[in-house]
Amino acid sequence: MWRCDTDNEAHIEQDYAHVGSVHYMSAPAVRRGMHIPGNIKLAIVGLGLAALLIASLIGMRIYNDVVNAPVRYAETIALAINEGRDLNLPVLNNYVDSDNNGIREAFASAGYQTIDVDALYAREGEEPDPNSIDLVKIPSDVPYDRSVELFQGNLRRVEVSDAAHFLASTWRFTTYLADGVDLKVKYAHFTSDTIEEAIAAGIAAQGWTDSTFGESGVDQSGNTYQNGTVQMDDRVLHWTVSACPLDEVYNVNGLPENSYYVGARLVQ
Repeated sequence: MWRCDTDNEAHIEQDYAHVGSVHYMSAPAVRRGMHIPGNIKLAIVGLGLAALLIASLIGMRIYNDVVNAPVRYAETIALAINEGRDLNLPVLNNYVDSDNNGIREAFASAGYQTIDVDALYAREGEEPDPNSIDLVKIPSDVPYDRSVELFQGNLRRVEVSDAAHFLASTWRFTTYLADGVDLKVKYAHFTSDTIEEAIAAGIAAQGWTDSTFGESGVDQSGNTYQNGTVQMDDRVLHWTVSACPLDEVYNVNGLPENSYYVGARLVQ
């Protein structure tokens, strides 16, 4: 048979005063300090430490997302650009004496994979202009069909790192040879801090640094430019290098601020 603890019962009884049928805590009981068993104290301390640890982990996660995520994002874009930089930019002077077939053959011999823009957009039965070509050199590690999709406007629909990789490996080469020499190459440029530096880099890439410089400024299209002349044998050819922010050409959010679209032109 279960029996109550009479000592404990007596202790509890001392904690109360009685007035008729009303029971209330006696003054000594109210003033008595609370005793928390040791095991309960340990549990409370453990819960407090666990809560502190969880709060610290959450704080670190938030800090990492807010502060470090943009840094990692920028590093990812920079890596994609560096990995894609097999630009192999053509030097226009080298093609002054070439016809369009010779240029195609030279690109093929160099191992360039290209999109023929005229053929891509040609209507059925339409013959290409024999005086011009429009070729886009594409990355060696991106499949042709995928490159065509990206070139046709799908850059804004892919991860910015993929777009950056594609642009860093791509240039567009056009000619019009009906009235003499007219060669152009356009490409994305990511390694200059200012548009003037991008133009200077474009001039150097074409080997025109030691040629005669002419006018510079902003043209009617809003492009910053520098022009000049270069002597080739007994001929004088006129060159222009111009640039604009890349986002004026490609609608891709997230590219570095120092991204430019550079064009070089050589005419006679």
